[in-house]
Amino acid sequence: MPIEKIESTLRRVRILFNKKIIADTTSAKLVWEHPYYPTYYLPATDIQTKYLEMTQKTDDGDGHICKLIVGSRETDKVRWFENGQLSGLVRFQFSEMGKWRFET
Repeated sequence: MPIEKIESTLRRVRILFNKKIIADTTSAKLVWEHPYYPTYYLPATDIQTKYLEMTQKTDDGDGHICKLIVGSRETDKVRWFENGQLSGLVRFQFSEMGKWRFET
């Protein structure tokens, strides 16, 4: 996946999934995977990783597709990057999460 640009953001980002806060960070990155709009990537150190299960390597081998499991709810729309430009960052698919909260 070619990366157009990566920038830090001053916003605090929290993710709620099945009534649990699974991420809370002030160190999120905005990543332009496409020139049109950015996606939030969060540092793995600010995520409740006990809810993540690595299920398979990504096609490029730089990370893992993960299953997020909280209680009876789960999704596999999470990518954890271990190598390359995005090393140590995790991407959650916005539409799969219960709630995102952004604060400045």
